[in-house]
Amino acid sequence: MMTDELTTEGLSKKVDAIVGQVQSFLHSEKGEYYDNRLVAGAVSHCVANMIDRLEEGLLETFTSPASLEYQELLAFIEQNQPLAKEIAEVEEAVYLAEEFGVDSLFEGYRPFSKRKLSAMMEYLTRKGSHVYKTSLNKLLFYSDLTCFYLTNHGMSGSVYVNRPFGPVADPADPILSELVRDEKINIEPRMKTLLAGGANESDEILSNDEKRVLDWVVETYGDMSAGAISDLSHREAAYKYTEPNEPIAYAYAKFFKHLPPKDLLNN
Repeated sequence: MMTDELTTEGLSKKVDAIVGQVQSFLHSEKGEYYDNRLVAGAVSHCVANMIDRLEEGLLETFTSPASLEYQELLAFIEQNQPLAKEIAEVEEAVYLAEEFGVDSLFEGYRPFSKRKLSAMMEYLTRKGSHVYKTSLNKLLFYSDLTCFYLTNHGMSGSVYVNRPFGPVADPADPILSELVRDEKINIEPRMKTLLAGGANESDEILSNDEKRVLDWVVETYGDMSAGAISDLSHREAAYKYTEPNEPIAYAYAKFFKHLPPKDLLNN
């Protein structure tokens, strides 16, 4: 997979990670304790100067065949070229689908089923641990698109949209409210986690293959906090290559950072 871009936030985290060690080293070398904020500011200042010096020679560095950086650049491009080509092909399909109003690309080639999405919610809240509303939305997203990866069609036919807090199926919120009202899903009063109620019909609605996909999703993502699974969904190509408030093509599923074995449903 291609690495994430070098961002100011990412660089800041790397600086923060070494400040304590630099402070300890200075204390052992100089015998004096320096304020943590001062050390952090000094490291950031030096890093900024290093970047300035680096920028002056970047063009020469990456256009000199004898340099190690040029060799790394070429190896990275050649390694990731097939992936970049595949992503470009999905982007082209998305453009054409939007241009000609082809909704099936965003529905997983399956008509939307409120009954199926409700069953998925019941199943995930029964099988998962510490499932919050935010994490449920992401578990649904991973379930539908993972099903598409394995079978070439989604599970519920939901359209997932690029929202600020990650991919969301717009029908999910009112459906969840109905399930809570009918006590098929309960909200734990203290932690606000979602728990499956007594009357659960999901086993009758979901096929064995669909339950296997949901079990794999729970096993893979179920222990993640709401923040962690939300952050992960933001780093998926499905989210990164979709414009804000635009529908997400199911075809991006094959680029997920975690994928089940292709024979999952054959076992």
